[in-house]
Amino acid sequence: QLKKADGTSVMQSIMNVCQVGLSLNPVQKLGYLVPRWDSLKKINTVAFEPSYQGLVKLLTDSGSVSMIYSHLVYEGDEFVVSFGTSTELVHKPKFASKDVTHVYAVAILPNGIKVPEVMTIEEIESIRERSDSYKAFKASKIKSCVWSTDFGEMARKTVIRRIFKYLPKTERFENVAQAINYDEQDYSATPEQKDYIDQLLEQTSISLEKQEQITIEMESYSQEQAAKCI
Repeated sequence: QLKKADGTSVMQSIMNVCQVGLSLNPVQKLGYLVPRWDSLKKINTVAFEPSYQGLVKLLTDSGSVSMIYSHLVYEGDEFVVSFGTSTELVHKPKFASKDVTHVYAVAILPNGIKVPEVMTIEEIESIRERSDSYKAFKASKIKSCVWSTDFGEMARKTVIRRIFKYLPKTERFENVAQAINYDEQDYSATPEQKDYIDQLLEQTSISLEKQEQITIEMESYSQEQAAKCI
């Protein structure tokens, strides 16, 4: 699938790997070149996606956390979470089921404070359904995607992307933010789509009110929504 992909996207993806300071070494498993379907150009492309381990490395290297870990909770596990003035998370696996019910991450800050984040399987699946690569996989436009081959890792990476918003920002946080941005491109409109919409808005005869609405909403468009807008 990578051999059939657009060559420009391959080169850009490798540049992205270098920019965030990760590696494609398969032993380290810090990131991957992932096939995607460009719904605007109707071609196969490649995107760089940091792995769960890659995000953990970037976060610890940045100094924002001293450690961060994530686990899946299965049906039958003892799992208790309490929030408020005192936060507690207890997970005792039973290893008796294959059905995931929750995914959680815990970040340990340099001062020792633990920051937990919990997501239900419904929340994880909702995000998976917004993935353009997963949509392309279901539509048989690509033969596989990481959501189908590595659901557990994608689920853990998803909850880390959410906890990322609450972590303290350091001077070396830029690489983490850039890696998160590359990862989230599978769920949002491409810069090319947004530029094309801007060009079309300059030529359109629709009302100014509608144009303003599109301009505001465009920032949260998925690739599919952007394609429909175009």
